[in-house]
Amino acid sequence: MTERRYEWLYGDELPRLMRERPVAWAPLGVLEEHGEHLPWGLDGLKAHAACLRLAEAIGGVVLPACHMAGIHGDAVPGREAEWRRGAEAAADMLYTQATFRALMRETFHGLANLGFRVIVAYTGHYPSVQTDALREVANECSGSGVAVIPFWEPLACGGGDHGGKWETSIFMALREGGARLEAVADRRTGEPGHYRGQRVGETASVALGEWALGRIEEYLRDAVDDAFRRLGRTCEQDA
Repeated sequence: MTERRYEWLYGDELPRLMRERPVAWAPLGVLEEHGEHLPWGLDGLKAHAACLRLAEAIGGVVLPACHMAGIHGDAVPGREAEWRRGAEAAADMLYTQATFRALMRETFHGLANLGFRVIVAYTGHYPSVQTDALREVANECSGSGVAVIPFWEPLACGGGDHGGKWETSIFMALREGGARLEAVADRRTGEPGHYRGQRVGETASVALGEWALGRIEEYLRDAVDDAFRRLGRTCEQDA
């Protein structure tokens, strides 16, 4: 397999891969609790492993996982203490929308400046506040010969969750032994096999994860190909 991890490329390997297909895969995640059966960095680990598989199939270079690229919403004026307690209970950082948007905007501009023409921002963390912000910044940064594709798994699979059957299955397919199904338990009741209202121990499987990854590859292959077609037409019109 071709080495596609940005940080492990030597010398001319990076420009060579960019000449072959100037696609940058940016895996985004957050550090937060995902039950006893999944790691704290699940979202970024999942996104990075999926991007490596996608880059091998579609082309491009994969950036390191960014585990500090997840938000849950800003503090409501006058209720900051409550916001902080909620974040502490969920083991979330206190990053604001402004911080996330600035990080994404500058990352996309930097990649475009290097010569990448299509950027896939794959977020393994996907509450609506995150996906709305990512979509808006992606639209803002697209144009002038660059297309930014915002992506999260439910767009392709039709389903998603937080540490439930979808995320668990995808991680099982990406990393053997990555999900500890024997440890699944409801944090509130202690009921084994259950997590956040789902019977994860019964419903998660490698087969479901592989099915989801197949849908993800189809979706993003079409999206990347379409982005290059649109960029090509734009270049022809400019010429």
